[in-house]
Amino acid sequence: MKASLTLHRDHAVDLADSGRLRRAAVRTSALRVLFAVALAATLAGIVLVARGAGAGRVTVLPAGATTGCVALDMSASIYPTVYRRVAATLRGLADSNQAMCLVMFSDTAYELVPPNSPSEALRPFIRFFKVGGAPSPWEEFTGGTRISRGLAVAGRALQRAGVAHGSILLVSDLHDSSFDLPALNKVARHLHDEHIPVRIVSLFAVQADKNTFRLLFGWNSLVGASAFRSLAHDRVHPLAASTPWGLLALGVVLVLLLFGNEHWNTRLAVEAS
Repeated sequence: MKASLTLHRDHAVDLADSGRLRRAAVRTSALRVLFAVALAATLAGIVLVARGAGAGRVTVLPAGATTGCVALDMSASIYPTVYRRVAATLRGLADSNQAMCLVMFSDTAYELVPPNSPSEALRPFIRFFKVGGAPSPWEEFTGGTRISRGLAVAGRALQRAGVAHGSILLVSDLHDSSFDLPALNKVARHLHDEHIPVRIVSLFAVQADKNTFRLLFGWNSLVGASAFRSLAHDRVHPLAASTPWGLLALGVVLVLLLFGNEHWNTRLAVEAS
């Protein structure tokens, strides 16, 4: 009779004792199916895990923040001499892979980029903060400074979008109007109660203003100078990505499955007598 093991082949060799091979044939077929399913599941897992590979958080935002909202000071006290730091900050955020939003403020505030937007949405604004770059379209908007309004609009934007773990990044020289201090205190208490942390990129603020904002938002709220490096293009170190242990583990499993498939499902070698 013709041997019918794991594959049907033409011109099969007749074996008198093919029945003795049936158990091995069934085991081999079962192993092939098992390895095929395991390999498919592992590859699917690698694809899913790899989607998040390299998606580190922005270091200027607190750990656990899923969405950052930039509150950018556009008041008259923001001179072109500090534009390089603004551009570096926006570039670093745009290079990250984290959801962002953008609010600009002076006496008033308005939302330009809504929460949960890709970080790339910040990149078109960089050209307006380069020395000799495109003229600013916000010249008429530039006026006094009421930081409370920028923070309030940013906080409402995060809440309206239903962001559970949002954070505000205030980019300002912190030279706030004295008339704004009561409102600023109220907004600070509200953000604290709503668990919306605030981080601050200081645009060369004086020490007294820094101390005021540290008292309002925490001593560690100010982003240190180490967030910047003074090279030719003044880049921000934006990312802190953890080691992708899940992806590495799946890679090891894939290698082991391939080894097992080659070891136990190799062709049967028949030696000539």
